[in-house]
Amino acid sequence: MRRTVVANCLRGFLYFVLLLSGGFLGAALALKAEPDRLPYPRALYHKVEFWKSIYTQYGTSQGILHDSEDLSIVYEDVQLPPNGNQAIVSEKRAKIRQALFNILSKRGQNLTTFERKVLSKFPKYASRSRLLQAAENIRFQLGQADRFKQGLIRSGRYLPTIEKILKDEGAPDFLKYLPHVESSFQEKAMSKYGAAGLWQLMPKTGKQFIRVDYAVDERLDPWLASRAAAKYLLSNYKRLGEWPLAITAYNHGAGGVQRAVSTLGTTDIAEIAFQYSTPSFGFASRNFYTQFLAAVQVAQDYKKYFGELPIEKTPEFDEIRLDRAMYFRDLAAKYRFSLEDFQNLNLGIRKPVYQNLRPLPKSQLVRLPKGAKKAVVLVASLDKKAIVKDEAGPKQAELLAVDSATPKVSKLSTPIEKKSTKIREVGKSEPIEPKTPELDEDLMNNKYDVRDFAAGKAWVEVEINETISQMAEWLGVNTDELRQWNGMESRSQVRLGQRLLLKFEKHSPQNFVRERTDFHKQIREDFFSQFQIESFIDYSVQSGENLWSLCFQKFDLPPWLLEQFNPSINLSELKPGTKLKIPVLKETLSVASDSTSN
Repeated sequence: MRRTVVANCLRGFLYFVLLLSGGFLGAALALKAEPDRLPYPRALYHKVEFWKSIYTQYGTSQGILHDSEDLSIVYEDVQLPPNGNQAIVSEKRAKIRQALFNILSKRGQNLTTFERKVLSKFPKYASRSRLLQAAENIRFQLGQADRFKQGLIRSGRYLPTIEKILKDEGAPDFLKYLPHVESSFQEKAMSKYGAAGLWQLMPKTGKQFIRVDYAVDERLDPWLASRAAAKYLLSNYKRLGEWPLAITAYNHGAGGVQRAVSTLGTTDIAEIAFQYSTPSFGFASRNFYTQFLAAVQVAQDYKKYFGELPIEKTPEFDEIRLDRAMYFRDLAAKYRFSLEDFQNLNLGIRKPVYQNLRPLPKSQLVRLPKGAKKAVVLVASLDKKAIVKDEAGPKQAELLAVDSATPKVSKLSTPIEKKSTKIREVGKSEPIEPKTPELDEDLMNNKYDVRDFAAGKAWVEVEINETISQMAEWLGVNTDELRQWNGMESRSQVRLGQRLLLKFEKHSPQNFVRERTDFHKQIREDFFSQFQIESFIDYSVQSGENLWSLCFQKFDLPPWLLEQFNPSINLSELKPGTKLKIPVLKETLSVASDSTSN
C-alpha cells in the first residue's frame, strides 16, 4: 500500500514539474498541420521522445532498461544475443537495483563508478523514497525500429484506402497512423490474447462491425477492418468527447477511461497518464497515447529517420459479392487466378474455407486479382492441382486442389501432448521439440459437448474465454433470456466453471456444439500460427496469486493455455503451494508491436 502511495505521489510530482517546464518546449512539440489537430500536451514531451527513440534507434535485437514512471531516466542499453534470450536483461536489472540500494546504504558516499552513473540519472538531492521506488520501477523495453521501418514500407498498400475510409466516416486523418502502434501494419498479426489484424481488434469489438467466426474473420482483412476500426474509434470519441481519450480507450476501453476521468475529475490526458493507475490501467495504457504521438511524428517525417524507403503500392483487384453461400471449390471452378494472389487479397478467409469444410457465406465480399476471368477448361495435373488454360494467352493460374469427396478433418494443433514431458524448476527450463502437440478432434468435441440433454434442455460448464453474450449467440437468443433461465441478475456475467441451463428453442444442440467448438479452435489455431511451446517450467503458486495475476502479470500467457497443461487443477480456485506446469513460448512469426516488455 505504501509503495502505491509513493508511486502515485511521484507521478503527480513529475506531472507538475513537466507542466511548469512545458512553456520552454513549445517550438519542439508542433506536429505537422492536420485538418483536425492532434492534441499534444507539453507535459508528455519526455514520454513521446522516449517512444520516438524506441521506434527509430533500437531494433528488436536491442532494448533499454529505464524507469517506468519517469521515461527520461534511461539506465542502460541492452544488446540481446542472437537467440533473443533475455537472461542478460534480468542480470542487468538486478545490478541496477543493487546499485540503488547501495547508494542508499552508503548515503551517497564512497560510491563505485557504476553507482555514481546510476545516481547521475536522478535530479540532485533525490529523496530516499524516490530511490526506493526507482528500485522497483526498473523496466525493459524492446526496440521496434526494424519493425517500424517495415511497417512504413507495408503501409503504402493500405493508406490510400484508410484515408478514404476515415474521410467517409467523418474521422480525423491522423488516425491512419494507429496501425504503426498496434501491428506495424502486419496484416496477419495476432496477439496472445486474441487481438487480430492490422488494427488488433478483439473478437467482441470486431463483431460489432464485421464478421468474425471460424470461416471468415474480417479483422484480418485490412480493408474491412479499417472501416470497423474507424467506427469503433468514432464511438469512443462520441462517448468521451476528446480524441486523446478516445485513442487511449482503443487500448483500455471506453468504460475504463471514463472511470479515470471520473476519479481524477479531469479530461487532461497528461494528468491521467501521470496520476491515474490501477491494476488494469498500467504502463501500456498510461503510455498508449504518447506511443501514438511518437508514431505520428516518425511516420510523417520518416525520411529523417530511415531515408528513402520502397513504399509498397496499393494492389489492384476486382470485387464481387456472393449471391449465395458457396464452397471454395465452386468459386475456384468459375475464375482463373493464382491461389496465392487470391489469399493475399482475402486475408479474412480462413483455412476451413480453403479445405471446403465451411462455405463462404452469402453476401460475402470477395476480391479477385485484377482481370481474373471465368475459367474455360479445367485440366487435372499430375500433382492434383487444377490448372486453368485460357485462350487469351499462355498465362496460367493455379487453383486449389479440391477432392470431390468431403475432406477429412485435420487434427487441431494445441498444447496437449500424447506423451508426458519432464519439467524442471523455475529458471531451469528444458527444451522440447519445437512442434506443437496435437489434440484429437474427438477430444476437442467431447470437451465442448452439452450434458444431460432432455426435452430440449441441457447443461454446460462455462470454459475459459466464454461469455454470456457468446453463449446466447450460439443459442440464437438474447442474454436476458439466458440469464432468466439461470436465475441471474440483469447485466451479470458468467464465471469460469459455472453450470448453465440451456434451452434449444431456436438452434439445435449440434449447431451449438459446432459453433462453440469452432470458437475455441479459432483461438488455438490463431495462437499457434505465431507462437510455439519452446520449453516448460514448474511453479508453485504463491500467496495472493490467482489465474489473472499469473497469466497477465507474471507469465504473460493466455489462460486457456495454462488450463491445457494443467487439466486436473481448478484454476478458478488456486491455493498457495499448488504445482503448475508453465509453458515457455517462442514467437514463430513477427507479431504485433510489443509495447509492454517486462
